Amino acid sequence: MLSKRNLAMMLIMFGVVLVLFLSTAVMKEYFNDYDVNHAALEDRISREKSEFATGPRQHVVYVGAQDAGFYPPILEWAGYRKMSFYEAADVETGIAQADAYEKADAYLLLDGDALEQDTQQAAELLTAYVREGGTVIFCSLPDYQTIQGCDTLRQLLGIQKLRAESVELLEIWLYEGFLLGGEVCYAFDELQIPERIDMGREIPWYDISARTKSYMVGYVTAREKGDAGLSNEDMPAILWRSNTGNGCVFAVNGDYMEGEAALGLLDAMVYESREYALYAVVNAQNLSVAGFPTLTSENEEAFRQVYGFDSQQFCRDVIWPSLVAATESGGWKISAFLSVKQSNATAPEANMDFFTEYLKYYNEESAEAGIALGRKEDTDIRRSLTEEKAKLDSMDLTYAFTGGYIRSENEEQLSRLLKPDGSMDILPGMRTVVTEGGSEQAVFSWLTDQITRQSITVDGYQHTYMDNFRLKSLQTALGYSNVQADMYRVVWLEARKDAWECVSEELAANIDTHWKPFAAFDKTTITESDRRVRIFLNERITSSISDTEAGRQITVQVENFNNEAWLMLRTHGEKPKSMEGGTWKQIEEDAFLLHLTSETATVELQSKLENHYYSERS
Repeated sequence: MLSKRNLAMMLIMFGVVLVLFLSTAVMKEYFNDYDVNHAALEDRISREKSEFATGPRQHVVYVGAQDAGFYPPILEWAGYRKMSFYEAADVETGIAQADAYEKADAYLLLDGDALEQDTQQAAELLTAYVREGGTVIFCSLPDYQTIQGCDTLRQLLGIQKLRAESVELLEIWLYEGFLLGGEVCYAFDELQIPERIDMGREIPWYDISARTKSYMVGYVTAREKGDAGLSNEDMPAILWRSNTGNGCVFAVNGDYMEGEAALGLLDAMVYESREYALYAVVNAQNLSVAGFPTLTSENEEAFRQVYGFDSQQFCRDVIWPSLVAATESGGWKISAFLSVKQSNATAPEANMDFFTEYLKYYNEESAEAGIALGRKEDTDIRRSLTEEKAKLDSMDLTYAFTGGYIRSENEEQLSRLLKPDGSMDILPGMRTVVTEGGSEQAVFSWLTDQITRQSITVDGYQHTYMDNFRLKSLQTALGYSNVQADMYRVVWLEARKDAWECVSEELAANIDTHWKPFAAFDKTTITESDRRVRIFLNERITSSISDTEAGRQITVQVENFNNEAWLMLRTHGEKPKSMEGGTWKQIEEDAFLLHLTSETATVELQSKLENHYYSERS
């Protein structure tokens, strides 16, 4: 029988537990400063337009057409690396321009079409330039017949045999150590998902000589290989380096230098041609959720047929928990660009109370709220944004919207939102605009003197072979990605494959799998990323290597330094053993992410042999 004393004790215990529970909930609510955009608390970094003063400058000389697909990314790469850029009409002029600089500071980039005329003379000039220590990059190769007809050109490229003008590949292998992210095989067999296969599988078949190094090769079927009595060394070369004298030639057999992929390929080539590579990176991985949440019930008839919810409920009760679950293991931070409503055709009024709930959710998950700039098929984004800003102002929020997202269909109207001083008049605190990107658009740039532009780099709902290749390239060059999860597609779904249960599964699988090799890079919100982009665009890195009593030492200088900087260090068999002026962490073998906290820094290097020696003695 329960005594009065025991009953009293039990009631007291229940009371204490209840008070603690309620207190926790109340305190959590009380200290949830959801009305603050924490990413926007740091001061906006201004654009620096001053000329860089110290250290040697590197130079790019390009010979070829401006309408080539690799011309825009070459310009972009030169800008990121603070290199001077020159164009030449022909090979002879290009060599003369490149020869004006130290061989270690100049890169001669060629469109293969530039050798279609006067091939023999051009090949001889290039051979002499490379023998003296020059670095030449063939962004594309001359025509098969042109290479076949010029022995000097074949020798320069390291081609020992031409097997076929066209061969159909069974798979493509990208070897580890060139681009970050490890080795990968892109297979074309019937077991693969057809939608993911977007690499060209037909290329000219060149055998390369023993004085070359392969970075990417194609493989033919076992039958083709066996019938011809071929070994792996005879497989079609796609990306390789040929050494001639004191210099080297890089060759790309295919269209892999077109678009963003060129950025990482160029940095990898520089690394392969030098003692070490040290260059600035952004160190930011973003997840941009476009058009989320929608605060108005939209496309309701179709939406209820598919989901059984209205769009507002579905966003809050299904999509948001799914996003949190998908990003939790990788530590991703969500940047969600809200739409009071996604379409001008939507009639119902918005439920603004929902947004307060979202801000509380975001604060708990270190997410950031941005705002969509315009609506679906919008003819006047200024008017629609003014309407949406008025709705938000009616809530008396102090939340600073510093990130905006604009659909590609509305991007031509973006200038209507800008004031003469480069700020955005409706949203004066805007710091960065996310665009859907494209082949002609830089990964990031100054939109105005006050606002940066960050492009989407990949669709989170899919991951094709070229998506993977570009990911590796961008991580190698910039330590940056901006993954898009498009909620317009989910709300205005046109097919069953656009339903959330389908695309969310792909999103979770993609970011958990394909970004795992790049876990060393920081996950950021869009405004956190903006700060790092500004640092990157403003700064210039110079470095030198020297021998000391303790070993080899790299000295780094950062111009326009702003409290911190992130650099990629790639070595050939060495690793940092100590650092002054910052810290470092390993990304993969021979690749290290440096975090500088001073405008000058030194890195002491230790060889692999030294590592082995000390490990044996310890």
